[in-house]
Amino acid sequence: MSQYFENDKTLQDKPQILSFQINGKSYRLHSNSGVFSKDKLDTGTRILLETVLKEENRPSSVLDLGCGIGPVGIVCQKEWDARVTMIDINEKAVELAKKNIVENYVQAHVFCQDGVREGQFECILLNPPIRTGKKVIYRLFDECLEHLENDGRFWLVMRKQHGAQSAIQYLEEKECTVRKVNRDKGFWVFVAQKKSIAQASRI
Repeated sequence: MSQYFENDKTLQDKPQILSFQINGKSYRLHSNSGVFSKDKLDTGTRILLETVLKEENRPSSVLDLGCGIGPVGIVCQKEWDARVTMIDINEKAVELAKKNIVENYVQAHVFCQDGVREGQFECILLNPPIRTGKKVIYRLFDECLEHLENDGRFWLVMRKQHGAQSAIQYLEEKECTVRKVNRDKGFWVFVAQKKSIAQASRI
């Protein structure tokens, strides 16, 4: 069975509409076969979004890494009117994300690529592609930290059994202060900040 990050061009198209509500607002997104969580808003993504919308204070720049068809970036742009960048390796997902941006009346820059190559961001959100393996996931962590503003926040959602505690330890080894913010339905939401900034904010 092909995975959503493999760009399998042999999959038969099965267009559908994904509908959900976040923070009292309704969203309709175009979806299709071969993309992540094609028929519903993924539970981890929902928990991440609800947590971040509660905790963040309207960041000016947002990176939605592994954006899929675009729910995170679209919701963040709608809620915060931020400068949003969305990145995914899946070509079909990126084309759908571009369509969904237009039809949900938001603005964002969308790129089809593997990982983060440029830009600095105040807020980065990631629901890691667990099935790619730890090597790929930790490489994405490194890229996020490299492109995180000095006072920025890097938000993650992971299941405990998928290595959430190990991910926290890895980020701490990278000189980050990591705070667990939410636990729900087996998912942990945590936020990492560069240690010098996190320490200074407590002075």
